[in-house]
Amino acid sequence: MNEWSAKAPGVSAYSYNVVTSRGNPWQPGFLRRAPWLGLTAFLGALVGILAAAFVLYTSNNQPIHDWSVQPTVYLAIASAATNILLHFALTQAVTVAWWRRALRKNTTIGDLHRSWDYGQSLWAAITSGRHFSAIALASILVALVPINGPLLQRASRVQQGRFEQNTEVRVNIAAEIPEGYTGYLSNRAYQPALLTSRFVQVVQEFNQKSPISIANSGCQGSCEARITGAGLVANCSKSNSPFLLDHSLAGYQTEEEQQKAAQEVINGTYIFGTSLLWTPGGPGYDPGPSTMDWSAMAPGTFRLGVQYKGTEDCTGTLVVRNCTFKPATVTYPIDIDGNSRISLAAGTTISDDRLVQVINIPPMSMSSTAKDFNVSTYGGFFKALSDTYESTVRMNYGSIGYQIFNEGALSNRYVNASNRLERLNCSMSFRDPTDDIIADIRELMFRTAIASAESKDEQRVTAHESFETPVYASSYRFLAIAAGVSLLGWFATIPVFSGWWRLGRAVSLSPIETAKAFGAPGLITADSNADAEAILKDIGNRGTRYGVMTTAMSERMTGYVRERRFLVVGEPERVRSPQVGETFVS
Repeated sequence: MNEWSAKAPGVSAYSYNVVTSRGNPWQPGFLRRAPWLGLTAFLGALVGILAAAFVLYTSNNQPIHDWSVQPTVYLAIASAATNILLHFALTQAVTVAWWRRALRKNTTIGDLHRSWDYGQSLWAAITSGRHFSAIALASILVALVPINGPLLQRASRVQQGRFEQNTEVRVNIAAEIPEGYTGYLSNRAYQPALLTSRFVQVVQEFNQKSPISIANSGCQGSCEARITGAGLVANCSKSNSPFLLDHSLAGYQTEEEQQKAAQEVINGTYIFGTSLLWTPGGPGYDPGPSTMDWSAMAPGTFRLGVQYKGTEDCTGTLVVRNCTFKPATVTYPIDIDGNSRISLAAGTTISDDRLVQVINIPPMSMSSTAKDFNVSTYGGFFKALSDTYESTVRMNYGSIGYQIFNEGALSNRYVNASNRLERLNCSMSFRDPTDDIIADIRELMFRTAIASAESKDEQRVTAHESFETPVYASSYRFLAIAAGVSLLGWFATIPVFSGWWRLGRAVSLSPIETAKAFGAPGLITADSNADAEAILKDIGNRGTRYGVMTTAMSERMTGYVRERRFLVVGEPERVRSPQVGETFVS
């Protein structure tokens, strides 16, 4: 090594060891000089934006119990990572820009200061005025990026969501009504006299329209399925029957015709009927104008007959509907709610029940024991319907005009509102009650099948389940705003990185490296193309201090020696601490 010395007037010389070994070559290049840490952080910020979008996309409409960590936590992490990485990327880009600026022609000290200052101070960037630059723009936009945090928090919220899936449900339902379950029989006609105590409870709940509860169905939401149970198969027909209630006898020519018509008007007509009668059945049996009948000879079969006047005319035809019901095993369409309440599927009728098999009940024989006649499987079922739906309305014309004879309350539910007249006449009409009665018959049978089931009657079927549960809902509007703010800062940083490939070494804004570039005497012996790390490795152990250095200058004419004081970073033994009020030369 050679000795280099400098001597100021009146001051002893100081010396440094000069590095004479070969220095670092100037080697620019796109990949060689790429600021990998900065570019990695730059791309990482973009990944953070995409990660936030991914979290919102995957969590949208997903149940909250599926997420052990809330999406807002992930969003907070993503936004924080984006902000940190983008700020770090900007500091790396500012370093590149500062050195690129230093390499340009016509660069001033002010230009270098502003390049550094705008990258470090938001206020300096905002107040840059006519010196506004890409660094100032990037600094402002990157400073705004943390706005994405609260925006992303607003982008995910909790609301009720509806889901559908297939699930297994368990239902106890009897495929056949147990023998003797519904009623007791009496006298030689084998008439149902009383309901069994267990069936009374079923009928009471039916009349009150109480919900049907089942235990441990496995349905958490609303389930739709089909289950096999005791039911009915119906065969219905429809016909018409003439009636005459016009007392004017208009249109009858002969006296005989008039007398016959008058007698018919006086005798009257059943203009509504849903009477339910227990009858022995057999050939030649006439159930009357409107009946439901049940026979001991066919104890599982009954027939419903409905008759009503559906027109306001005083002469015309009555509507007659007849349905025969037989016990059967059917598959019911059912609904189960999350509280394990079961019901027939809304909007369905007996026509929607699929027949599995008809159940044949043997006739009740006279040779049977008294005990056999004591109970009935379906007799109590029939009696419950009879007690509820027996109702008739007969109208005739007498000496005081039109009069009606009403039995049962059902007719009041089906009289047309427009016929509630101040003065009774033959225009009274009714709506058809048949479909409602059949629906109630079906429901009562369904309730009976559920109530009479035992543990061995459990069925496991696949149900279509829909349920509401709290879910995460993503607002992509807030995501778009947050991503937009982040991307503005991201794109603004790109031009600040520009030109790194023209640098000949890895650079930083270390004060050691910049001081070396400005030719600081204390660093003169270090390689001028060395980065901060190399400089520190070479002279990093050398002592230094910021303080006052004094030099002496002799005037040529007078020989007077003048002392000059400078504030510098120098060798510790050659500088001292500045004093209060002390001034220094420029």
